[in-house]
Amino acid sequence: MAQSTMPCDGTRPAGAGGTGKAVGAGGWISAWLTGAVALVAEGTLALIVFGIVALQGEDAYFAGAGASLGWILGAVLGVVAAALAGLTGSAAVVLPVLRLSRRSARRAGRADTALRCLAVCAVLAVVTGAVAGAVGAVRGDDAARLLLVAPVVFLVLSPAVLCARAATVVRGPGARVAVPAVVGAAGGALSAVALAAGVVAYATGTLELYEPPRLTEEQLVGTWTDDRGGTLTLRADGTAVADDLGAEDRCSGSGTWERTERGSEPELLLLGDGCPEESYAFSGTAEHPSLYHLFGDVEAPGRYVLRRD
Repeated sequence: MAQSTMPCDGTRPAGAGGTGKAVGAGGWISAWLTGAVALVAEGTLALIVFGIVALQGEDAYFAGAGASLGWILGAVLGVVAAALAGLTGSAAVVLPVLRLSRRSARRAGRADTALRCLAVCAVLAVVTGAVAGAVGAVRGDDAARLLLVAPVVFLVLSPAVLCARAATVVRGPGARVAVPAVVGAAGGALSAVALAAGVVAYATGTLELYEPPRLTEEQLVGTWTDDRGGTLTLRADGTAVADDLGAEDRCSGSGTWERTERGSEPELLLLGDGCPEESYAFSGTAEHPSLYHLFGDVEAPGRYVLRRD
């Protein structure tokens, strides 16, 4: 009876649909870079979509006078973080998935196809989702969000794995250099299309930029409460009373308040004894307004919010 043998160098029988050649160091390096480029392209596209959506929200980084600085800083940090994450993620996840797919195909005596790569990605996504679900159940996390872990992992991982697999299939130094270049160009084109679509959507009014409410002095009068029960009472005569107020150091006291303008943005300036001088910007909507100021780390500040009692 005729028998076929399976080489141990990562090759596949030609009859099983394989090339019959090992990937080699050059192929794996190209696959690593291709996977990294694909992950960076996915991250860039996700960041653009997030930014387009966030411009409709009341986040301090995307509305008001600090928007331009926030976008520039976010873009620079995003590019650096995406590059590092792409290189690390490709080495830690994408390449192991490719190797696992090739090994399972070799043991089964079948071709290492794109479908097999997708199956390995699906298994990894399910395992990740199960682990996240178990940990989340212990911590009491939102079950609905935990159900999204597996599909999100699959949607993020599978394009990068398929792109990296292409680099292991092609032959020749030129082709292996071309694969990450083509993936990067395609990713850049998709990001450009998404950015252009966002610009058109806002320019035509299909989407609307968030504008904070321009509260009048009459609208500011009343009691404002934070999420820990602290209150700030603003009276019509310009006096103010704070009770257990503050993001970090809680304080109580009395003083005065006034509505001022900082550039083109209105704000509340609070002066008094017992609490430090503080300015609050406006957010929320005219029907459900809120006051806030940023605190802590300049690069990643917290947001202290007061809402109408």
